Amino acid sequence: MNPSISGKKNRPLSDCLPIFGFALVLCYFMYGVVIHELPGELTDYNGHVYNYLATFTGGDTFRAWMMSPYFLWHTLALFFRLVLKLPIEASAAASSCIFYLASYFVTVFMAEKWCAHKSISASSVFTGFFSFALTMIQPIWISFLDAGVSRTVGVFSFNPLYSPTHMAARPFALLCFMLVLDLLELSKDRKSVFFGLNRNKTLILLTVVLFISATAKPVFAEMFIPAVGILILAECISAFRLKKETGKKYLTEYLIPAFLAAVPTLLFILIIYFLYFKFGGSYVESEGVILTPFLLVWSLYTENIPLSMLFMMSFPIYILIIDCKNYLGSYTGKLGLLSFVTGFLEAALLGEGGGKLPHGNFIWPMMFGILLFWASAMLHFLTMEKKAKTGFARFLVCAGWILILIHVHYGFQYFFEVFGWDFMIF
Repeated sequence: MNPSISGKKNRPLSDCLPIFGFALVLCYFMYGVVIHELPGELTDYNGHVYNYLATFTGGDTFRAWMMSPYFLWHTLALFFRLVLKLPIEASAAASSCIFYLASYFVTVFMAEKWCAHKSISASSVFTGFFSFALTMIQPIWISFLDAGVSRTVGVFSFNPLYSPTHMAARPFALLCFMLVLDLLELSKDRKSVFFGLNRNKTLILLTVVLFISATAKPVFAEMFIPAVGILILAECISAFRLKKETGKKYLTEYLIPAFLAAVPTLLFILIIYFLYFKFGGSYVESEGVILTPFLLVWSLYTENIPLSMLFMMSFPIYILIIDCKNYLGSYTGKLGLLSFVTGFLEAALLGEGGGKLPHGNFIWPMMFGILLFWASAMLHFLTMEKKAKTGFARFLVCAGWILILIHVHYGFQYFFEVFGWDFMIF
């Protein structure tokens, strides 16, 4: 038995040093991003720190909450500021580093559990790099193939490091992704892949984690709940077609309980948006949610939407091309692709009226869909690599790693541009 699979609980601490080394690099970069973003008057960090947090500390708590009811990142930043007495800039940077590292270590957990499940030999160096890559990847950006008005707008990233609230929700999004995959495996009387819990405990944990994700930023749940609902409903219909009793069991043990697990989060989202639109908040210039012409909002940000999609999702698209049947034959692939499709449709059809339309706030759910699409594709890719026996299969795997490394390169390029360093800018 490979010790990297069977003996993880008893392995020496020194074996984990590569994982902590990658974490240290990510923490250094994230801290620098926050410090460099704060002075920009139009940056998300400037608004969240010098407007929202200032309102929280100014005594008008309800007004502050109305401006930003998804308060998880702000709560941690205020803890550093008010309890530990750190400067406001250091408090913001430390808060973002914690959530960024949480995303990284959740990805480490996901990769190790997946490798153990598939009996894939994975060293801590590989696990650390895999998680490092998924946490820092940025879209391809080539200036003479312009697909948008800027690097972070138009060609959207599933790692928008400039958004503290999005990155705060990211680790909980990945946890929800794994929990639903476990639930789907349990529905087929198979062992869960990631957490090893029974159905009831998985549902309870999913309820809690999904709710926390909404307190960080509700847009993930706005994409994820419909995507999971469609997938589980399709599985329920399939079970009914197979056998009536099987369908009834699936309905009562999985479909209805999964809906109930989402109810607290749905209520929270409905309440905060009701208060938003009823009492104003930051939506005083908005007409509420509206249906827009297809892709109208996204077209405000990019000159070429198909090219933008290719630049931000070249690797998942590549996986669909070379191994579509096996990818879509797994729950991992189905959930990843359906999450992206759901987020894409929300971005394509929904907007906010008035002066808020160009803000493109319904593009955020799609960015979480891209995250799950990428995560599912990379997990499936590990399985493909294990099964690659022929020279052609190995060539396809090699090409996949090259695509991943290209996106990692653009991750470094993003960081270096923020810091003002020259780093192979095309």
